[in-house]
Amino acid sequence: LGGVRDEAEIRGHRRTYIGSMPGKVVQSLSKVGVRNPLFLLDEIDKLGMDFRGDPSSALLEVLDPEQNHTFGDHYIEVDFDLSDVMFVATSNSLNIPPALLDRMEVIRLAGYTEDEKVHIVQTYLLPKQIKNNGVKEGELEVAESAIRGIIRYYTREAGVRSLEREVSKICRKVIKGFALKQFTEKVVVTDENLNDFLGVRKYSYGEATKENQVGQVVGLAWTEVGGDLLTIEAAIMPGKGNIIRTGQLGDVMKESVEAARSVVRSRARRLGITDDLFEKRDIHIHVPDGATPKDGPSAGAAMTTAFVSALTGIPVRADVAMTGEITLRGEVTAI
Repeated sequence: LGGVRDEAEIRGHRRTYIGSMPGKVVQSLSKVGVRNPLFLLDEIDKLGMDFRGDPSSALLEVLDPEQNHTFGDHYIEVDFDLSDVMFVATSNSLNIPPALLDRMEVIRLAGYTEDEKVHIVQTYLLPKQIKNNGVKEGELEVAESAIRGIIRYYTREAGVRSLEREVSKICRKVIKGFALKQFTEKVVVTDENLNDFLGVRKYSYGEATKENQVGQVVGLAWTEVGGDLLTIEAAIMPGKGNIIRTGQLGDVMKESVEAARSVVRSRARRLGITDDLFEKRDIHIHVPDGATPKDGPSAGAAMTTAFVSALTGIPVRADVAMTGEITLRGEVTAI
């Protein structure tokens, strides 16, 4: 369904139009020849919408079990029973119209674990790329440590597409090396020589700052490819009590900054912070990786900790990460 913008793709065209035909649903039923097939609606979150109609609204009748026994296709002009059809839709995110989402049962599938990715590379991807790139038997061996290094430092994804590209890159470099007589015997790729084939590491893995620092807190973030560590920084400087927010923060995250400031200010005496610090100092909150948009309330606890650390001069432990929305009562709510 990716890029489908025309409602007629679902409901069909009226027969008065030249070249009209039934919609994809009726066409597919005609092709399989049974009443109870399984339909896979792939990439349902990529549906478009324009002047020709809204296909997501046309899908409401298809997916609603209370209505789809009388599905109306514009071409055949006869009610069609879809109640025996099983529909499975796939999506990368839940950015789906609420009315359509309400007619679905959401089943969340986690991304592959590191061990699963290692097994997939050893069993499927590496043999496939060796064959596709013309690497001869006995010319290349990729150690498990190298595969884990690729997963940790060269890819960041829930699936294995980028991983396959990196494996293919290794195979191509090996083929080139043999062609240029740079290699004369079997090439063994390990974690130690991985950067000779793939270049410098693109990502860090499982590590934050190693030293406790004032105003710097490690938060936990959720992304479409899995969990990640997020650094939140706070700095104070002479000013008029303003808050500066940088790092592509969304509206909800900006409100979390205000809530965190109010929590700290309401407990200033208990925390040993004088009131003039708020009136005569500007506070700058920055979330690094500034090109990546960030949003959500879950950084509230980390921002509060960053405020307190910056205002009191107490370093924050670098080996502790935190997540959770902060309330004005100072409570951290579950995410």
